[in-house]
Amino acid sequence: MKRRLAAACCILVLVACSGTRDPQAEANAVTRAVYNDDVAGVAAHLDSALQPQVTRAGVGMISDKMHALGAYTGLTPLAQDAGKHEYTYQANFTKGKMNVVVRLGTDGTFAAFRVFPL
Repeated sequence: MKRRLAAACCILVLVACSGTRDPQAEANAVTRAVYNDDVAGVAAHLDSALQPQVTRAGVGMISDKMHALGAYTGLTPLAQDAGKHEYTYQANFTKGKMNVVVRLGTDGTFAAFRVFPL
């Protein structure tokens, strides 16, 4: 009994310290920030190597394309590659959709965030 309890506690500590986040929730937060033309909100979820690539013009251009598809209604999972920590989602809008591909870095932030019109 003590052995099982110790093992369970170790697992909980490892999970708590691993820094893993819900990729869909994080992708949704970034997608919503792009939709809202919130540059700081986008950059907050990206790793330090990717943050300098975020520009007001780039976010604004994608935001405009998203708004042309109507109201943002959320993400639907399409695929994942657990080995690469890469996830593909369909971003749903009231009048269309786009694909969003993200890759989680070791610190739990995104090392890649790409949007593909369909």
